[in-house]
Amino acid sequence: MRSSTCGLGRRIIVESSMSQQTTPQLEREARLAIDRLVDGQISPEEFARLEQRLLTDQSFRLAYVEQSDMQSELEHHLRSFPPLTINTDHAESSSWGLPFAIALSVLILLGFANLFFINSWKSAFFGEPMLDFAESQLIGQGPVAMVIRRSEEASAGSPLQIGDRLKPGALRLNRGDLQLEFLSGVRVQLTGPAEMHLLTEHQATLLSGQAGVVTPPDSDSFSLNGPVSAVVNGSSEFVLHVEGPGRGEVDVFQGEVMTSLLGPSGDTLLNEMVTSNHRALFADGELTVSSKTFDQSQRIDTIPVDNLYLNPTDQYAEAVKADAPLVYWRFEDGDVIGNQIVNHMGDHHHGEIHSAEDGSIEISRGRIRFAKSPQGRHVGLSEPIEGINRRAFSIEFWVRTDRMHWGTFLGLLPVTQADPEKESHLCVLEYANQTNVVHRPATIRMLYRYPPTTYDGGKNIFSPNSCTPGIWTHIVAVKTPEAIRLYCDGQLQVNLDDLDFDDSSPYTVVLGQLDSVRSMRQLEGQLDEVAIYEKALTEEQIRRHYEIIAGPPKT
Repeated sequence: MRSSTCGLGRRIIVESSMSQQTTPQLEREARLAIDRLVDGQISPEEFARLEQRLLTDQSFRLAYVEQSDMQSELEHHLRSFPPLTINTDHAESSSWGLPFAIALSVLILLGFANLFFINSWKSAFFGEPMLDFAESQLIGQGPVAMVIRRSEEASAGSPLQIGDRLKPGALRLNRGDLQLEFLSGVRVQLTGPAEMHLLTEHQATLLSGQAGVVTPPDSDSFSLNGPVSAVVNGSSEFVLHVEGPGRGEVDVFQGEVMTSLLGPSGDTLLNEMVTSNHRALFADGELTVSSKTFDQSQRIDTIPVDNLYLNPTDQYAEAVKADAPLVYWRFEDGDVIGNQIVNHMGDHHHGEIHSAEDGSIEISRGRIRFAKSPQGRHVGLSEPIEGINRRAFSIEFWVRTDRMHWGTFLGLLPVTQADPEKESHLCVLEYANQTNVVHRPATIRMLYRYPPTTYDGGKNIFSPNSCTPGIWTHIVAVKTPEAIRLYCDGQLQVNLDDLDFDDSSPYTVVLGQLDSVRSMRQLEGQLDEVAIYEKALTEEQIRRHYEIIAGPPKT
């Protein structure tokens, strides 16, 4: 390796003997793997190791694809011969041997062709799909990211619907844009044609195409690898372009990105910090960092999916009022008087704004928006609710989160607290992502705890479906003497138990963070149409409320 300094940036020239040609040894190993698959001699453990090698070893993958193509050509010629008739005592079993082997080979090859995106045969008949995704089958791997936007509407049966959770795997985007949010909070927008491998919540590899990345201030280290590896800590915005095995560039719009020139082994040869308004270019063995003025049009739009408000109709409001909630906060124009939010059901139980005076609470256009703040900020009740836990209650609202995080929507808290510096809860509804209990990412959690003077455990329900950032989601939590129930966009989860308590204690409400004292688990997003009932809403009532805004389910 030799290096030199040129112009505004540093240029590194790397001479590498790495070849893209497959060796005879790799060809034999690939041939053996295919033969063992066709003969049914490979164990599940061997198959998992083969899959991992195909995902990580580019030279072996090239050899495997070449051998797969040869196998396909062989099958084509075999099918052109007339059938053979073999007269033996075992004719019945022998006559199935060759066709079965060929059929099995075709099925396996098609399966792996789909895994590594050799889908031309599908395109010829059905047209090229927007994207393909091959999920790793290794046991024990959980989701690492979620689909939060796609530029084309997904039809029934299409891969990767909005809200789908993705495990590690290989993603090919043939056209359009696909936006993912990793569990680490990092948002990536892939622009097709492109191919990316999802590895962990903190790491991905871009093989081709373009990926725009936005990392939040509190994110851990995130690595996007390619010819140039980009590693970030903290808030940043950059785009990685990969045009082939020997060329890539990183454009940094905001923050700092540590770029690394990778050698044949994948190890770093040189690392260079790239700051705002700079570009790192890797081409023909050279790494050059230079200043760059970017147009706004060059930046990748990785903001939340839309900027839409919920826009509930008068029909929705009338349906809610007909079911007689005790509290109904709509956040309409004129609903804020001083620091109070009008209760549309009467002269009591108004909302009270406890703001940090830093713009972290905003009420406009019929919704309340919470932004992260170093100080506490929340909405409470003007007066407590007496005896809401005596029999049944329901809590209903719509929410649109800005990103995946651990944040509290609404809590019911005893007025009398044993520890005024650490308030306890009767019920908490929160956005659950990377919490201190086991669950799937980006779900809704309902925690019910009685007596509410303890911090030890409680009864939990997690929504069966995701709460996707940037998408309005309807939430209803119901407590009865027999169970707690959680509805997320109409999908129900139930936890049965004896919850019949003679509890006439008063309770208050906190929106936007864990409690009124600690600035923990702050919600980053919007709430609207918050209603609290002193009864259990029925499934029919919940469905009617949801469908007035979302429409009937698609058939």
